[in-house]
Amino acid sequence: MMHLLMVIDGPRLDDDRRPLQHIARGLRDASVEQTHILAAPEDQQAIEPLLEDVVPIETEMPVRWWRRGAQAATLARQLEPQSIDAIFWSGDAATVLAHDLAAHLEVPLIGDVWRLDQVERARRNPWVDTWIARSERVGSLLRDAVSHGTLVTARPPVDTTAMARLPDTRPTLVVLDPGSRTRDAEYLVEAIAQLLLERPDLETFFELQGGSSQRLWRMLQQADLLERVTVLDQMGSLTPLVAESSILVAPDPSGPARSLIPLSMCGGTAVVAASSACEDLLVHNETALILNPGDSAAWAAALGSLLSDPPLRQRLAQTGRTHALKACRAETAIAAWITAITSSAEPAPYPIVNTQTTR
Repeated sequence: MMHLLMVIDGPRLDDDRRPLQHIARGLRDASVEQTHILAAPEDQQAIEPLLEDVVPIETEMPVRWWRRGAQAATLARQLEPQSIDAIFWSGDAATVLAHDLAAHLEVPLIGDVWRLDQVERARRNPWVDTWIARSERVGSLLRDAVSHGTLVTARPPVDTTAMARLPDTRPTLVVLDPGSRTRDAEYLVEAIAQLLLERPDLETFFELQGGSSQRLWRMLQQADLLERVTVLDQMGSLTPLVAESSILVAPDPSGPARSLIPLSMCGGTAVVAASSACEDLLVHNETALILNPGDSAAWAAALGSLLSDPPLRQRLAQTGRTHALKACRAETAIAAWITAITSSAEPAPYPIVNTQTTR
């Protein structure tokens, strides 16, 4: 029986908990024993485990550089009796700890990639045995960038059994974090402010997470929008909203292949995005509207047209839902993850192998 160590940081737990739970359950059903190292919460509350029967090891991520060696050595001693066969990490803050533990335990390392900037980091990282790309486009970019290890494309599994569309009597708009580009975020806030002047009935939710949250809060405050919109900084509140909203706005031009995007599409939400760079489910004017970042008038016009033209919104939503349900079937996605994880226990020689999810 294979024994997998999963190392996951706090932001990934917030952003991707449901898919990670589905992956952990699927691996358990495939007889993969697991140990979980999860980022200790800053508020010191008890952390929610991924699996009910696996008590997680909590630790600080990231750790100060002068404590890094001691942290890894202590955890490695704790893990040695368990005969770990491979380490999987998800989240930028978990990267260093996972690498250090792999060196201590001398086991294969499996990396989770869902952003464009992670592709460039992977190019400079020869110590990873298997890369798991969250979308085919990310996988294609990794294939061109990386000259070592095994590459597997595995989408996040989406559980649609609990989804129930709310009656679209009052339009709702969910805006994901706009990323680190200040000027693009300013244009976005300007577009939303213009839209709310024309559609005061629009219920709007903003995601405030990560390093850009304080800057975005100030922008909303300066635009007098804090009393007009609801801000959310907990993924537990945001996740059900994206599958029930009228429109999802994905304004980050780096195109993160976040599980929230296919989740919203599976739920029948129309998507407006700044880029399809990482998420190949987004096809302009077919499954989504793709706009150039930085053009507030174009964003306001596109959102306004979706709100004023229900047939257009329904066409994008239905086509997107069909594509997303086909690509993110839980059983297909889980099978790809099981293949990626279990094949890593015996690292394959170069060159890269591409294993894609079944379409």
